[in-house]
Amino acid sequence: MKVAIITSEVTPFSRTGILGDAVAGLAKGISASGAEVLVISPMYLSVMTCGNSCQEEGSVSVTAGGSRYCFDIYTTIKEGVRYVFMRNDEMYGRRQIYGSGDFDYSDNDIRFGMFSLATLEYMRKMAVNPDIIHCHEWPTGLIPVYRNLYYEDIKSKIVFTVHDISYQGIFNKFSIQALGLPWNVYNIEELEYYEGISLMKGGMVHSDYVTVPSPTYAEEIKTEEHSQGLGLLMADMAHKLEGIFDGIDFDKYNPLNDNYLAAMFCSENIDAKQINKKAFLNETGLKGEDRPIFLVDTKFSERKGLELISQSAADLSGLEANFAFFGYGESHLCSGFKDIANRHNNMFTFIGFNEKMTHLAYGAADFVLRPSQYEPSGNSHIKGMRYGALPVVSRTGGHIDTVKDISDGGYGFFIDEYSRHEVQKQIMRAVAFFENKPILLECIERVMQIDFSCKTASKKYMELYRRLLGGSYEP
Repeated sequence: MKVAIITSEVTPFSRTGILGDAVAGLAKGISASGAEVLVISPMYLSVMTCGNSCQEEGSVSVTAGGSRYCFDIYTTIKEGVRYVFMRNDEMYGRRQIYGSGDFDYSDNDIRFGMFSLATLEYMRKMAVNPDIIHCHEWPTGLIPVYRNLYYEDIKSKIVFTVHDISYQGIFNKFSIQALGLPWNVYNIEELEYYEGISLMKGGMVHSDYVTVPSPTYAEEIKTEEHSQGLGLLMADMAHKLEGIFDGIDFDKYNPLNDNYLAAMFCSENIDAKQINKKAFLNETGLKGEDRPIFLVDTKFSERKGLELISQSAADLSGLEANFAFFGYGESHLCSGFKDIANRHNNMFTFIGFNEKMTHLAYGAADFVLRPSQYEPSGNSHIKGMRYGALPVVSRTGGHIDTVKDISDGGYGFFIDEYSRHEVQKQIMRAVAFFENKPILLECIERVMQIDFSCKTASKKYMELYRRLLGGSYEP
């Protein structure tokens, strides 16, 4: 079976968050299952500097809206997966992937629309002919549209994965002309979205199957509350919509062989986790080896519940607990959390991404805090569980599929209401639970053995691919 994964980012070449990790894990997993995997992505500056040597393979050009766009093709192989990068320095040779600061690049419609068109042109020119084309998120939303309009000779089944329906790739309706699309796709059944266009909507409508990163989220986005205006469409798509949990790369996130840790450990020698806590306290200046550490590792945006934490900071500063905030995102939240760390000596903030510090934080953490307003999947609490940190999470989306509350014989703490009072209540509940060491140890040992790996997700995707291909296709 040949699978082409199309994405705007893929770890370790390019990454802004969960998407890059999820795609990398999927590619690795389905390759291990026997599929021949090709990943196609833009060639950003980060690709050129990540240490993997790429070979130039040729070039393709496409025309849309009266303009011609040229792409040089570069390839490399990593862990059995072939990667193809589309190089156009004017569009992708920028410091960031999607935008600068709090603002998206104004030409993102062209940047990713032409990437999509060039990807199909590459497949035709090089006779790639995958059995499955698996597109991820709005930047690849036009691939199913272009295929159905201009590349019907490419007979692949198309799977489109929505990692977060809040990010739809919404643009002015006049982008249709610049993207080389006919005006007849501008209708309520296809790309039209409140007098603009949604590239994600187009991708979902024109694909053969749609997936999201958790079963509960698949149900939530059929409702107006969670669908960002697409509730009726999602309900109509129920026959081709499925939730498959992404999982994480258990090889990369493995406390038993993680070289970033001060001490490696597993569920059978939890005591070694304390060495990581000491190292983390030394790195951050936090005090109190006997205090629990609550880790927040997320994109800094309002929907992640960060405003609830900031509103609670003064109260939380009085607890016998430490709080570590890791992430990036909206500038006012980043600066706000830096200020919180400066004002409270039991709080630490790290803005950006540092592999070593992040892994050490997970190795040291006792709890992972994630009070999201909604959460398609959420993988920071899964990483935390892998490293023996219990989840304190909102009862929504992927959290519901992966966490069971302590009161129900489980291993986590559900935040049942989106309010700072409820967040504080569950944090204090976790702090009290931390003192019951025998039961705490039992829960830690249990969560470290739960399998939420991307290998499990990859098996489910392989089953889906086979169904789409007729049910009997073997890799």
